[in-house]
Amino acid sequence: MFIDEAKVVLKSGDGGHGCVSFRREKFIPKGGPDGGNGGKGGDVILVCDRNEGDLQAYRWQPHRRARNGAPGMGRQCAGPDGADLILPVPPGTQVLEEGTHRLVAELTEHGERVVLLAGGKGGLGNMNFKSSVNQAPRRTTPGYPGEEGNFRIVLKTIADIGLVGYPNAGKSTLTNLLTAARPKMAPYPFTTLHVNVGVIDYPDRFDRIVMADIPGLIEGAHENRGLGHQFLRHVERCSLLVFIIDMAGSENREPWDDHRVLERELRLYSPVLAAKPRIIVANKMDLPAAAAKLKKFQERVKDQVIPISCYSQEGIQDFRDKLWAAVKGPVDQRPKAPAPYVEPTVAKRLAKVHPGKVVAPKAKKAAKPAKPTAKNSKKVAPKAKPVAKKAVKVVAKKAVKPVAKKQPVKAVAKKKAAPVKKAASKSKAKKK
Repeated sequence: MFIDEAKVVLKSGDGGHGCVSFRREKFIPKGGPDGGNGGKGGDVILVCDRNEGDLQAYRWQPHRRARNGAPGMGRQCAGPDGADLILPVPPGTQVLEEGTHRLVAELTEHGERVVLLAGGKGGLGNMNFKSSVNQAPRRTTPGYPGEEGNFRIVLKTIADIGLVGYPNAGKSTLTNLLTAARPKMAPYPFTTLHVNVGVIDYPDRFDRIVMADIPGLIEGAHENRGLGHQFLRHVERCSLLVFIIDMAGSENREPWDDHRVLERELRLYSPVLAAKPRIIVANKMDLPAAAAKLKKFQERVKDQVIPISCYSQEGIQDFRDKLWAAVKGPVDQRPKAPAPYVEPTVAKRLAKVHPGKVVAPKAKKAAKPAKPTAKNSKKVAPKAKPVAKKAVKVVAKKAVKPVAKKQPVKAVAKKKAAPVKKAASKSKAKKK
C-alpha cells in the first residue's frame, strides 16, 4: 500500500539536570563542589534517503521522541547527551505544521539533513556557582525541556514524467510495458488507487527516466471528485506531462473532450501544472474507430500527437525515443510550455478592444515614413517650404538685435563735446 501522507507527533529530548556534589577524599577535607552538568537532549533530524519509497512507517507509528540527556554526576563529570532521533524520508518530502499548514522543511536531494526539533540544553552543576564568597554552593539549574509539535508529512514524488489521463485510458498498461513496475490492470474505472513509480532504462545511453503513473482524473477532480485530485501533487515536480487519451472513445467519450477536461482540471488545480510542457499520446489505435477520430482530433488540437497501441505494442519504441528527447535531449528541442489560457469571454472582449489599440500606433508610424524622397518629388517641395520659413525667421531675429544697440549715438555725442571745451580755453587766453 502506497502511503504519501502521514500525521506525526514528535518531541526532542529534554536536557539533564545539574548535579550537587562535593569532593570527599582522605587528605582533602574541604575539596569543594564538583557537581557536573547535565547532558543535552537528542534532536529530531530528518534525513532524505532515496532508498525510502513512501511514508508507510509513519502511518503505523506516528508518535516519536528522542532520548533525554542524562543528569550530571560527581567529580565534575557531565551527563552524556541523549541520542538523536533520525527519521529517513523519501526525496520530495514536505513537512507542514499541523493546523497552520506552514511549510517547515522540504527535502529533495539524497543525504540532505534538517534539524526539525532541537533538544533541550543540560542544566548546570554546583561547580559552576562556586566563588570566594560562596565556597560550598548547593545551587543547580534544571535541564531545559525539548521541543515538540504536531506535523503533517506529505510526499511529492520526484519523477521526470507524469502520466495523466482518464480512468481506463491505458496508463497502467503503458507503465507495465515501459518499466519494471507492475501496477494492477483491470477493465473497470479507478483500478489504480495510488501512485506507481517506474524506471525506463536506456542501456545504449547508460541512463534512465523515472515515470509516475497517476490515478485517473475525471471532470470536477479539482472539487475533490474521484481519486486523481489526491495525487496531483505528485505531478508538480515532473518536468514533463504525458496525456494518455483513449482515441477510440471506448468509454463513450470523445477524445477531444477528454483533452479539454484534462487541461481544465490541471489549470484549476494549480497554475504550476498548467505551465508544464506536455506530450499527447493517442492510445488504443488498434481499434477501428481510432484512425478517423485521430484526424478530427488533430484538426481541433494543434499539438503534436503520438499514436500508440499498448495492446499491439505499435509505436512503443518510437514513443520511448521521443520521451528521451523530450526529457534528456537538447533544450531547444524539448517541448515548450503551453501559452497562457484566456477565458473565452475575456478573449472576446480583448478581440473587440485590441483593434482600436492597434490602429492608433499604425497611423502614427504611417505618417513618419515620408522618407521615400526619390519616388515622389512633389512631396519634397512642401518640406522645403517650412525650412525656408524657419530660415527667414532666424534672419529677422538677428537683424533686430543690432538695431537695439545705441553705441553709434554715444560716439557722436562725445565728438561734438570736444570742440566746445577748446573754445572755452581760447576765450580765457584772450582775456588774459
